[in-house]
Parts: sequence; structure tokens; C-alpha cells
Amino acid sequence: MRRVIVCCFAGSAAVSGLLAGLAFAGVHHLALVLTGVALLGVGLGVREPLLTSAVRAVVDTTAVAGAVRVRSAMASLSSFSGPIVAGALVGPLGYSAVLALSCAVVTVCAALTAALPMPAAPARPRERAAVGAASWAADAAAGFRAIRGVVPEWRLALLAMAVDFALFPVFAVVVPALVSSHHPGRTWVLSIVESAFAVGMILGSALVVGWSNRAVGRRRTVPYGFAALGAGFVGTGAAVALTGPGAPLVFTAVASLLLMVSGAGLCMVTVNTGTVRLLATPSEFRNRMVAAASFLSGIVMPLGSLAGGLISRTSGEWLALTALGGVICLCAGIARADRSLTRFLAMPDEELDEAYLREFPSAFGGAAVR
Repeated sequence: MRRVIVCCFAGSAAVSGLLAGLAFAGVHHLALVLTGVALLGVGLGVREPLLTSAVRAVVDTTAVAGAVRVRSAMASLSSFSGPIVAGALVGPLGYSAVLALSCAVVTVCAALTAALPMPAAPARPRERAAVGAASWAADAAAGFRAIRGVVPEWRLALLAMAVDFALFPVFAVVVPALVSSHHPGRTWVLSIVESAFAVGMILGSALVVGWSNRAVGRRRTVPYGFAALGAGFVGTGAAVALTGPGAPLVFTAVASLLLMVSGAGLCMVTVNTGTVRLLATPSEFRNRMVAAASFLSGIVMPLGSLAGGLISRTSGEWLALTALGGVICLCAGIARADRSLTRFLAMPDEELDEAYLREFPSAFGGAAVR
């Protein structure tokens, strides 16, 4: 696993270095840039599930929840600060130098990953040894079979697909269209309200998740997180309807507060469900389960953008926000009523260790472990 992560970092560094070299040489071809961005996306898509799985390999069972919170907070901070830092550096240094700096940063990440002690998980006797494309296809199929066979993970995957269907178009389509139509020329409105969501994610990962888990437990925190995420979007839609095209300051203040709540709610869900997945999944299936879950939630994003765009165009941005937020609020009720999901969310971390293998052995192709 570590070799693959290092290769992904190295590949991303090479692509960034190539783009920087082209920029310094004054070569500007859209096809080359698009290809480079696509390759960076592929590296990210392969690397992130592996990095998530690696958390369980480097920390003890009791520390997994804290490690997932820290990783989520750092990822949110990176997403928030990255564009700001890049924008601040492009002015004095130029985009060519910033691309070169990006290449250097990713190279350092590859070196740090290579130096990280990461014990290999012991292979179980039933695991089939294979190499090449056939092994990759078999492992991918095994990941999807495992998710389908583990009842709480399958239901959680369906909920995640519904949430991503509603979440992705909010910032990809609806909010930019809303600002363009209601507050034309005021790009600062878009910057502030989208930054507020990222700030909410940072606060949610660093503070709110831990506080909520201690106060009401993980079983209640996840449905509350769904509700907070959806309610923030519904409230933002109501703010649009009430303020109309005027009062950009009022809209910005109200929407920023509501979207900050939504960002915190998203982390209340993802941190806790990610912790359960890492702990309850057997080690040799962990990468496959995480990757399969990421794939399933990602494939609905283009459909969500299409739906969000159609609703915005036909009925207005405020109704699109309200409808998409309503879908997520519905997920809160479903998650709260699902006994299979809440049963695993309520388990202590020590009991969760490979609990899926004990409860659903057929999903992993073996007999139950007692």
C-alpha cells in the first residue's frame, strides 16, 4: 500500500513539474493542461482511499477516531487555505513558480510517506494471491461485493449517494448561479459563502464531532449531522427568497452562518462513518471497501449537477437549495430509523474491531470469526 501511495505522490509531482516546465517555456495548450489535470485527479482518486485506510495501520484501535478527526480537519484546512495561498503567491511569483512550488510540496509528501513506518497487515489464508490486471479487477469486484453484503455499509452507501447527489451541485452550480443572478459583479459574496462552508468543516472536524460524540454518542451524532447539513441548505434557500436581489451584506452574513453549520454537519457524518468503516472492516478488505464507497458516492455527482442546474433554471436557485437540502434532511430520518446502521454506530471502538467479519462473514468470502 505504501508503495502505491508513494507512486501516486511521485506521479502527481511529475505532472506538476511538467506543467511548471511548460509554463516556464511559454507553452500553453489547453489539451495538455486538461490532460495534466485529469492525471492529477486519477492520482488523487487512487491515493486518498489508501491514505484513509492507512490510518488504521499506523494507530491503535482506541486512537482511530481521533486520528480520523485530525485527518479530516487537516484536509478541510488544506481545501480552505490552498486556493487562498495559491492566489496570494500567483501575484508576486507568477503561476509558473507556483506550479514549481506545488511540485516541490508533493515531492516532500512522497518522501515523508516513504519514511513512514507502516506495518503490513497479515494476509488471511483464504486471500487469493494474484497479480496484474486480473488481480485488480478481482479486488475491485470484491470491494463492491463486500459493501453489498455488509448491510449497514450498503445502506450507508445509498445514503452517501443521495447526499453527494444533493451536495455537489450546491457549490458547483447553484451557489455560483445564485450569486451571478442576484449579486452580479460581487464575486466577494461567492468567496465568503463558500469559504464559510470550509470553515464549518474545519470546526466540525476539530471540535464539533468530538463534543457531539461525548454529549449524545456517535449513534445520534450521525443523524444530527445529516440534519444540520440539509437544514443549512434549506435555510440558505429561504434567505435567498427573503432577501431577493438586494442586501448582499445581509445575505452573505446569513448564508455564511448557515453554510458553516452545513460544513460542520458534513463532518459529523463523514468522520464517524469513516471511523466505523476503518475499524469494522477486516484489514485485507479495508482498501477495497473505502475505494468502493468513494466510487459509489462519486458517480452520482454529475447527475446531481444536472438536476441542480435544471431546478435552478426552471424554478430558481432558492428552490433548488431548498429541494437539495430537503433530500439530505430526509436522509437524516432514514439514518436515525435504520437499526442495523445505528447498532454499529453505537458500538464502542474496541467492539468494532473487524465486527463486519464476525457479523457478515459471507461478504468477505469466509467463515465467521468467533
